[in-house]
Amino acid sequence: MKIKARKMPAKRAWRKLVKKQQRHRRRQKQARQREKDEAIEEKARESDPEYQAYLKQQVELEQFQRLASERLRQHEEEAWLRREALAQHQFQIDAAKRAQQEAEVDRLRAQQAEALAAQQEEQRKRREESKRLADAAAAEFEAMLHRMHEYMEDTEERSPPAELRRVVETHPEERLCEFYTRTNCCRYGHSCTFNHRRPMLAKILLIRHFYTHPLLQVDATHKEYAGADEHLELTQHDLRADYDEFFKDATGELEKFGKIVNFRTVCNTLPHLRGHVFVEYAHERFALRAFINLQGRYYAARRLNVEFSNLKAWRGAVCGT
Repeated sequence: MKIKARKMPAKRAWRKLVKKQQRHRRRQKQARQREKDEAIEEKARESDPEYQAYLKQQVELEQFQRLASERLRQHEEEAWLRREALAQHQFQIDAAKRAQQEAEVDRLRAQQAEALAAQQEEQRKRREESKRLADAAAAEFEAMLHRMHEYMEDTEERSPPAELRRVVETHPEERLCEFYTRTNCCRYGHSCTFNHRRPMLAKILLIRHFYTHPLLQVDATHKEYAGADEHLELTQHDLRADYDEFFKDATGELEKFGKIVNFRTVCNTLPHLRGHVFVEYAHERFALRAFINLQGRYYAARRLNVEFSNLKAWRGAVCGT
């Protein structure tokens, strides 16, 4: 079903337009009247002293607020400038501290580098000095060996050279060690604080711990086995028989270097005296020949420790247990 649109009558449209224009005119009239009333009211207020005072007060208030705002802004700006100045000052202080710390670090590094260089230089000098001393000692030793061989091969029976007459001292500034002087042995060894005198050449040779026997090693037995019966089957007769065999074996080899005058063995059980053998030759040349030839030799699977001795009396050197 179709509905046809009806056209609005012209009178009705005109009436609507008229009403719209009337409303527009009324609004304009009301606006003009309102403006007129406001102008009259404004004129009346301007002529009113209280209103003038109010306006003046408002102007003063606005001026005061503006001045207060300016003062606040100026105060904030001054505070910011002070903070900035303090920050700049603190920054300069921190920069100075950092520069001082960096300078101190650089100084310490330079000082450490100098100390390291000085230490390395000192070590280099020590190495050079040690090498020089070692070379000098080696040269002196070679020269001494040469003089020893010359003296040993000399057939004119001349006296030993001055180099071989020297005496080596461990602590020349200290007094002599009485026990070492009497026995050529010391229980403290190289750690003894007294002076030990060792000759470079003598008629007597000392071969340390040359003779060994179970009866001489009583003190060396561990405390756990101290009550064992390992020595019950050994007697002094066995010790004497073993020593006679050792004597024949040792003298047979040592007499190859020259005539032996004395052959003494220390029968002491103390570790620093046990089994020491003193061999006295008829001539220093024989003792020197034995000293040179026994270097590096072994006996009973032990390397021989040979040195010259300056004993004054046999009784104190070969004391028993």
